[in-house]
Amino acid sequence: MRVSVQPNTVKPGTYRLVLHTGRLASFEDFIRHVEGGSTVTRADAVAVLSAAADWVRQCAAMGREVDLGPLGRSRLGMKGVFETIPQRIEDADVTLTISWVLPGKMKRAVARAGAGLVRERVQAVPKRPIIAEARRILPGGVPDDHPNRYTPGQAVRLYGSRLDYDPARADEGVFLIAEDHTETRVELVAINSPKQVLYIMPSDASGSYYVIVRRRHERPDGPLLEDRLSEPLVPAGE
Repeated sequence: MRVSVQPNTVKPGTYRLVLHTGRLASFEDFIRHVEGGSTVTRADAVAVLSAAADWVRQCAAMGREVDLGPLGRSRLGMKGVFETIPQRIEDADVTLTISWVLPGKMKRAVARAGAGLVRERVQAVPKRPIIAEARRILPGGVPDDHPNRYTPGQAVRLYGSRLDYDPARADEGVFLIAEDHTETRVELVAINSPKQVLYIMPSDASGSYYVIVRRRHERPDGPLLEDRLSEPLVPAGE
């Protein structure tokens, strides 16, 4: 079992253990395990598991949770955000969610098994920010249908993960790399969050730009990491 010690972002000033799991045990691995340890055939095992999955789906569609004994039970939820109390709830306004709750007996068995495993401490691998795409924001707050375009003086939204940064640090942030390789740090930022960054393009912007996000990994003295948008931003209309 490989573990690393990392800063605890939920409780600053403390540290947490992070487990680095091994290879995923696949569905095929399970089928081979069943075949090798019992008289159950592959076809039987696949049929039972497929029926169980279909049963969970059917019950969820009827608003029913499912208890599968030693495998645990499903738990349903509903997501929906409304600015006022709605008179009518449309299908498009809500999302049915499902999670799986393991039984206490299985959790205790796993905890006992984990207590006997040998732990190998490894260095945590810093995770860089990831820019998935960039969209110009049109009047009314609507994203452009076409990615990687901009209008000088107007907003661009970056989508991805681990995009948030410390604006007080001059070496962190959103940077624009021009065609002549000059680099400009964006100063007007309206949203600075892990999954989205909304910034204003400079009013004198022209030509194409590569966009880079730089941030430190988890702690103030961590390594400076970056990601670059795969395609350059170009002026709208070109």
